[in-house]
Amino acid sequence: MGSDVSLSKAVRANLLSLQNTAGMMDKTQNRLATGNKVNSALDNPSNFFTAAALNSRAADMSNLLDSMASGIKTIEAASNGITALTKNLESMQST
Repeated sequence: MGSDVSLSKAVRANLLSLQNTAGMMDKTQNRLATGNKVNSALDNPSNFFTAAALNSRAADMSNLLDSMASGIKTIEAASNGITALTKNLESMQST
């Protein structure tokens, strides 16, 4: 069975202020933990979606960089193979 608690105007104001402060502290701790100034579209929709688009673009560029590095390694391996074949052919011709 529930019981009602009556609060004076000052106590109610203090309680609401403390709840508001706790909410702001939670938001600040979340920002510190994630390193993001804006963590959701509710904080700032424009900045949130701009940041999401930039994060996506950065991930795409990182993937492209990895692919380019892989391609460079493949070309280097092919070049080394061609150099070795050329040396073998030259040694065969000289004998």
